[in-house]
Amino acid sequence: MAEASKPIGKLHEHRFHEDDRRRGFYDIVPGLKGDMNFTHVPKGSIAGLHLHKEQSDYFVVAKGAMLFRLITSDGREERIVLSPYSRKTLIIPPGVWHGYKALEDSIVLFYIDQKFNTSDEHRRETKPEDWESPIR
Repeated sequence: MAEASKPIGKLHEHRFHEDDRRRGFYDIVPGLKGDMNFTHVPKGSIAGLHLHKEQSDYFVVAKGAMLFRLITSDGREERIVLSPYSRKTLIIPPGVWHGYKALEDSIVLFYIDQKFNTSDEHRRETKPEDWESPIR
């Protein structure tokens, strides 16, 4: 017979972060090489353009709709809208400027292929009007 006082499951405490752009839970699955993350992004929130020199990002929108901007080093730009209906994962390789705008209140799952490293996040200025042009 099992010991009544011994726990069956194990709890993993993950990181939490909240700012004007999002409210999320980070590194939610222990033991992974990278970080599995879950975040709520209110409608209209913008995460400005940034790039990682070493990290790849993988985004899935579980609820709502998000506009992603991708810009290569030679200036080519791609705009992608993800929602639960797109049934796609957006994969962003190292060296690509990227950011997003929530078109609706959204829930986003994303994986980064290594543990988050602030020194690998490089930002550039983004203005709200930069997010208003048509989707290509």
